[in-house]
Amino acid sequence: MKKLRFKNRNGVLYYGVGDKFKSSKLKDTKVNRNIIINRFKSGALDENLGFSQDYKAPTVSNYLDKIILEKSKNVRQNTLKTYESSFRRISSFFEDKKITDVKPIHIKDFFQSIADEGFSRTLLNRAKFILKELFDLSILNEDIVSNPVSVVKLPKFNQVPKEQKPFTLDEIDLILSSAKGQYKNFLGISFFTGARSGEILALKWSDIDFETETISISKTLSKGLINEPKTSSSNRDIEMLPMAKKYFESQRLETGLQNGFVFTKSDKVSHYANNYLFYNIYREILDKVGLQKRSLHNTRHTFASMMLNNKVDSLWVSSMLGHKNLDITLKVYTHYIPKQEKMKIDFLEKRYKNGTNSIRHL
Repeated sequence: MKKLRFKNRNGVLYYGVGDKFKSSKLKDTKVNRNIIINRFKSGALDENLGFSQDYKAPTVSNYLDKIILEKSKNVRQNTLKTYESSFRRISSFFEDKKITDVKPIHIKDFFQSIADEGFSRTLLNRAKFILKELFDLSILNEDIVSNPVSVVKLPKFNQVPKEQKPFTLDEIDLILSSAKGQYKNFLGISFFTGARSGEILALKWSDIDFETETISISKTLSKGLINEPKTSSSNRDIEMLPMAKKYFESQRLETGLQNGFVFTKSDKVSHYANNYLFYNIYREILDKVGLQKRSLHNTRHTFASMMLNNKVDSLWVSSMLGHKNLDITLKVYTHYIPKQEKMKIDFLEKRYKNGTNSIRHL
């Protein structure tokens, strides 16, 4: 193997083998020279100065595993549990993204997703702390030069109200008319079934019965895996309303021939690891049509409030949502149930309006 050489051109580091040099697009510093040397030694760079086809850059998940291992050795078990939610969200959001491909905009989008979903500032701060550690470690290993987390500000929580208003029917129409393909079908099914996004993404075509117009929900997508729901009440057969059926029929044209998952990746076979792609498309649509930012979970709230506000039987709504009992539904959505009209008591008013036959006070 030939010797790697360096040149400084106007403060920019160039590297080369023999007489051929290529810009690293980095400042000429000792640290950056060591990064190039280590990449060359590890086989990341071939003698033509390009990235070797055999080289696989470490991913965010690779470094997250290192952070988890380090913390498991240095912190108490109870403390480690407080990090688990952040670990899961980082892993789900970045998946197998190479550490060298992560830009500040990706970090910003990740932070915003946490804020938009209504999670606490504590979780957001903890996630930022973990990511900063993660990228600092990759700098020490000379995989990257700068930490993308350091230039990103946390979103302001007052931009997203704690109590998000459900969408109106006009807003639902506006959103669906702006969506396309399976993203439109996903949102249509979300709005008109009240199912959770994890439940929808776990559906298989064997769960859909077009003849009886029922949907069997017995699984949910969680942490990249298809699992059973946490509660037995979440296992349920729900009615396929005509509005939802329309979107299932449209989606069947996309993936129905495989008889596998209702929503799949481009290979028409693999299920999604999480709902982030659908969430990002949904957020782009809200921006496009000028609607207030609301969590993807708001589609479920919209379904419930829409039904209850139009005097649909609350017990039916509760069963559609998979609530353990009616009390839960009433507690969460009581402000959407219209007040009963004042009872007509004409027969009493006629009897007592003139003070005759008045009721004796005991």
